[in-house]
Amino acid sequence: MIAYGDLVDLVLASNPFWQARLAGWDRESELPPLTKEELVADQAAHPPFGTNLTYPLDRYVAMHQTSGTTGAPLRVLDTAEDWAWWRACLARSFEQIGVGAQDRVALAFSFGPHVHFWATKEGLQEVGAMAIVTGGMTSAQRLQTIAETRATALACTPTYALRLHEVAVEQRLEHALESIEKVVCTGEPGGSLPAVKAAIEEAFGARVYEHAGSTEAGPFGHPCEHGGLHIDESQFACEILGAPGERGELLVTPLGRTGFPVLRYRTGDVVLNTDERCPGGHTDRWLPGGIVGRTDDMVVIRGMNVFPSAVEEAVRSVTGSGEFRITFYTEPGGMDEVKLEVELADGSPARRLQDVMRHQLGLRIRIVPVAPGMLPRSENKSRRVVDLRERGWS
Repeated sequence: MIAYGDLVDLVLASNPFWQARLAGWDRESELPPLTKEELVADQAAHPPFGTNLTYPLDRYVAMHQTSGTTGAPLRVLDTAEDWAWWRACLARSFEQIGVGAQDRVALAFSFGPHVHFWATKEGLQEVGAMAIVTGGMTSAQRLQTIAETRATALACTPTYALRLHEVAVEQRLEHALESIEKVVCTGEPGGSLPAVKAAIEEAFGARVYEHAGSTEAGPFGHPCEHGGLHIDESQFACEILGAPGERGELLVTPLGRTGFPVLRYRTGDVVLNTDERCPGGHTDRWLPGGIVGRTDDMVVIRGMNVFPSAVEEAVRSVTGSGEFRITFYTEPGGMDEVKLEVELADGSPARRLQDVMRHQLGLRIRIVPVAPGMLPRSENKSRRVVDLRERGWS
């Protein structure tokens, strides 16, 4: 890891992207925040890897890319040193929750080009844990593998944790999850949302933890025993764009990754801007609510900010709620509305859910109960939002 000022000196000396971006920049002023859109535009203008490369291309040993769910995928390169840094960061994350050589961790990922699959595996190996790769398996096959190997932990998205339990119930394979003591969630908001966390813990009879990061910035958030996340301030400079006590966007600068540097990077992750200290005495900045949403997920409906994660929190707080789907649409009169389809064994909780939504979001939302199993499932990141406002609705 190098100091922030030394990182600035390095990129100004040898990185074409930052040389162009900071041309004429006054070192006495603050660096302008960096967005993913800038990096994507740079790669489009200079294919295939763009100009945000501090070293000659032959220094780089790995390429991963973003999922492309909010725009064109971004290719991100790492040197051998940077990849070792990834590995060490994830190892610290696992050490925080006591995962080590005694553990066998099932990785319920598809193992595509997205970095968190591979970095999680590397971090587990760094702490001596056995990584049980289940890429390419069906949910039933994963359950069988977990049962046969007596896996002690599971790493996956919160959406998939609930889906895997659902399949276990459907297939009468609940016994397969009896050995799981920890569920480590990543890849999307949810692992720190109280109702989502409680639903997973009840389903598995295990502790749920969340760690956070991104392909562009690295693994900046590690789990806390007291809930939420800590920013790894030994490796990341961080700040929150937003007033104290309110939600704001997290900005980070990875200090140990120099090959593809991002300075004051706008992660798109929404967190609560608080100075509250961790009750466990950890000195790194504490985010007691973890990642509560994404800026690119937020939708403004009749002047109210609506995060799908807030809708999920409400859904999970209603006993018996299964999968759900949110549809934003425009009424013929021009008023934007929200429809929430929710799987319910019977329709009785629908009114309660509507009251919870009105209380939490300040909006009246149309609740549509549907039969269990009717809505689509996801094996990785959730796809629960449909926005029909631009093309109308009927």
